[in-house]
Amino acid sequence: MHPQVRPATLADTLPIATLHREAFTRQMGSETWVHATLSAAPRMLAFVLDLEGEIAGYIFWAQKSGIRPEATLELDQIAVAGRHRGHGFGEHLIRASLALVTEALSSEGQRIKSVLVSTRADNAAQQLYAKVLGAKVVASIDGLYSATEVIMLATLNQVPDEQAD
Repeated sequence: MHPQVRPATLADTLPIATLHREAFTRQMGSETWVHATLSAAPRMLAFVLDLEGEIAGYIFWAQKSGIRPEATLELDQIAVAGRHRGHGFGEHLIRASLALVTEALSSEGQRIKSVLVSTRADNAAQQLYAKVLGAKVVASIDGLYSATEVIMLATLNQVPDEQAD
């Protein structure tokens, strides 16, 4: 399987909503959420992981605090279909989409200053964000969503390249 990461379109709403329902079981209104996100460019930048015509994952990036020369991005949401987890597709989705975001922002005279991620304190994805982005836990908020949430931050010069382990 050769994974491709491409910008998401409104035509991808239903397959992304299906993945959203699978990955985020406490959330409601998946189609509404996904449609709103896909309609919010350039504030929101959305990409899908395409495995031979199947949308097997997605990632949403958000520009925080307005459009600035030095952008702070938030990795707003990422999901990979359950049957495709554990094969490196999440890492590939983050790296490939971040390269596309970097290119898009550069064409608008912007560069990425930092990347913000929030996730449940008990979410094993923290290791993925540390590995791929160089993100470190900088804060913890009790009961923000469904449990304690950690805030992770990576600055541009901390983001590991693809050759790093």
